[in-house]
Parts: sequence; C-alpha cells; structure tokens
Amino acid sequence: MLSRIADSLFWLARYIGRAEDTARILDVTFHTLLEQAPQPHGVRWEPILSMAGEETLFRQLYTEPAAHNVFEFLAFNPDNPSSIMQCITKARENARTIRDRISREMWEDLNSLYLTLGRFDPQEETAAGPHRFCGRVIFGSHRFHGVSDATLPHDEGWDFLRVGWALERAEMTARLVDVQYRNLLALTSAGGTPDNHQWMAVLKSVGAYEAYHRQYHAPIDPARVAEMLILNPQHPRSIRFCVTEMQTSLRAISNTAPGSYANEAERLTGKVLERLRYSRIDEILDDGLHPYLTGLIHQFNTIGEVIARTYFYYAGVA
Repeated sequence: MLSRIADSLFWLARYIGRAEDTARILDVTFHTLLEQAPQPHGVRWEPILSMAGEETLFRQLYTEPAAHNVFEFLAFNPDNPSSIMQCITKARENARTIRDRISREMWEDLNSLYLTLGRFDPQEETAAGPHRFCGRVIFGSHRFHGVSDATLPHDEGWDFLRVGWALERAEMTARLVDVQYRNLLALTSAGGTPDNHQWMAVLKSVGAYEAYHRQYHAPIDPARVAEMLILNPQHPRSIRFCVTEMQTSLRAISNTAPGSYANEAERLTGKVLERLRYSRIDEILDDGLHPYLTGLIHQFNTIGEVIARTYFYYAGVA
C-alpha cells in the first residue's frame, strides 16, 4: 500500500474519532450542568478545554469559558483545528483524496455527514444547546464505523483505520480521566460533597455508564471509574482495550507473530500494553494517577510519531 493512502486512512479515522469524542463530552457536560446548582464558569467548562488540548487558543479568542463560547469554539470555530467541523472537514478531505481506495458507501456516508453538519447555523445551535448537533455527529460517526466495517476489505487499509481509531480513543480517554479525576477530587478535598452527577458524566462521555453498573453492581466510586476506563480489557473505550486493538492491527500490517515486533511502533505499543495488563488500580492511585496518565499520553504521542516515520515518511502532528 502506498504511504499516502495509509496516511489518509489513519488520519481519516483519527479525525472522525476526535469529532465524536468532542461531541460526546460537550453533550454530556451540557446536560449534566442543567441538573446541578450554578457553579463558577471555570468549574463548568475549563476541563473540557483541557481535554481538547486547546485551552491556550481559547483564551486568545474568548474572554471567558461560558457555555455558548465553549460550544461555539469546540463545535464550529474555523480557527480551532480540533473543532468538530474542522475535524469532519479534514476527514472528508482525506477520504476525497483516496476515493478509489475506499468503498463508494464510505465516501457517500461521510460526504453526507459533512453536508448535513454544514447546514447547521452556528448561532442557532449555540442558542439552542448542543444536543441536536452533537447527536448528529455521534450518530454519523457510528454509522461511518458500521459502513466501513461492512464495505471496506479487511486488509492493510482497514488495519490503518483501526490503528487511527484506537489511538485517538486511547488518548482522549486518558485525557478525560486525568482532567476529570483531578478536578472532582480537588472539589471533594476542598470541602465539597462528592457529586455523583459528575462521575456519571465521566462514564456517559465514553458510553460506559450502563456497563459500569453491570460490572460492579454498586454506587459510583472514583477508583472503580478509573479502573474501568483504564484497565478494563473488554470495554471498547478503555485504554487497555484500545491499545490491544492497536497492537493487533500493527501486527496485521507487518505480519508479525505474537510475542515479537517488527518495528519501533510495535515495540512501544507492546510495552504500554504489558504495563496495562499487569497494573492494578490501587497501585496506580498510590503512585499517582496524574503522572501515570500523563506518561501514557506522552507514549501515545510518541507512538503516533513513530507510526508516521515508519509508514508515512514524516513525523505526524496530532
């Protein structure tokens, strides 16, 4: 496979995943705050900006992190390279350049999503709230996954899509748990009462609320939330599950047998996965969750760069 095609498939998946993750967090946060007593703006919205990695840019463009500003910035702002509309636009452009290597259904589905979102009026949606817009993004992402799975041959191209999806999800889940866990524990330690609505929001942001209750049969506990989203081997948005998917796809691309590696990307992915397999949540919390997750995020960035150098011939920039 040409490196140009592999590159486009990898980033196509990452941009779709980034748009969906941002939409999920926006929608869940907005509806969670409707159920709570008023809080300072920073407590409400600054964590979302930190998760998106665009807090500095936001400060340059807006005066305060109010709801309408954050929604406009993360959903529509063309100056934000990680806004939902920019991610969908970039995903469509990547798909357009490789139309002869993806299925007709994939192109039509993604192009339809792009055109549909383009008809949303930013001012109207900002005034009405994010649910309708974000719901369309989430549904569109799910449908694109299904169309891709059903119509694209499961060859090297499919594996590059899987690597992109898994890497994006792993990084976003790590950011979500890190930012929310620190903020919620800081609120509790400062004399606030534990807020189950916020912990529910963390789980709902990755579609894990029902799965949590099925597994633990107990009230929401911060340590268990962290355990499920970091170490669970079965939930599709846990870090461990995503890294397992990355390893499987990278080995399929290089045709490497289990227990070995063919390049640095596979070695680093295997190293991270073994650490996740043998870690326990009590040990992680005792040593410090923040440095643990910060280290994982750094490793994911490195893996992305190594994948780019190995297969695409340039250093990838998230």
